[in-house]
Amino acid sequence: MQGELSPTPAVHICRPKDFESIELHRGSGITQEYPRHWHDEIYLCAVLDGAAYQDCAGTAIFTPPGTLAIVPSGQVHANRKLHCTFRCVFMDSKALQRSMEQSVERSVAELDFRTTLIDDPRTLSRFLRLYRSLEEPCSRLGRDHALLAFLHGLVERHSTASIALSRDGNEDSAVQRSKKFLDDHYADSVPLRELARLTGLSPYHLNRSFCRKVGMPPHEYQLQVRIARAMSALRMGSPIARVALDMGFADQSHFTRIFKRMVGRTPAQYSATARTF
Repeated sequence: MQGELSPTPAVHICRPKDFESIELHRGSGITQEYPRHWHDEIYLCAVLDGAAYQDCAGTAIFTPPGTLAIVPSGQVHANRKLHCTFRCVFMDSKALQRSMEQSVERSVAELDFRTTLIDDPRTLSRFLRLYRSLEEPCSRLGRDHALLAFLHGLVERHSTASIALSRDGNEDSAVQRSKKFLDDHYADSVPLRELARLTGLSPYHLNRSFCRKVGMPPHEYQLQVRIARAMSALRMGSPIARVALDMGFADQSHFTRIFKRMVGRTPAQYSATARTF
């Protein structure tokens, strides 16, 4: 019996919609040596399989699977990958700092990371969650949440910058206004920044307060509303493709995948069952 063929080594590059300052690189089974160079952007690379070596300031660093390498913009370095599967993000350093300052609504000192190799499962998990949200169909709120969670954790846990949290303020009113807005705009692409402007809180503060008081972040709440509205439309006999479009999903395939994960049945199965009663 022949074994399965390994995927052909390849690097796929894309730029996610609405995030022009970010570039994604997905590598599978790559063996390549990159000579000394530097990037205008901050370079973040999670090694999932195989091996990689990074040479910074004349020091060779082994980056095994399960680690996240980080190289600040402008730093000269060299890379060597051996049958390496990885997920890499290039992020404009000024955009990163601007995002942090807009999120916490205060000036953040120039970012200086304490290490070039992060061996922290929580940070790696947040990085991969961010990568997936940027690469696959996802709501704008979901992408904003993933980006904010990763960046805040990265800066707070692995840089020399100090980020103080905003005072609580009138969180109850802010969360209720956010919920009402998402109830009314469930099919829209809503940036977290827009919700923050509506409530007067910073994006990070609002996101944190919403999670604590509702039990889920804003993007998951919006998704719950979409699915509830979709179930009602399907019970009324609306076509699945029309429901997917009306609820703000990227396409019918995306709608079906999310619906089955949350309801336990596909839209077609649910529609057929619901209309038998």
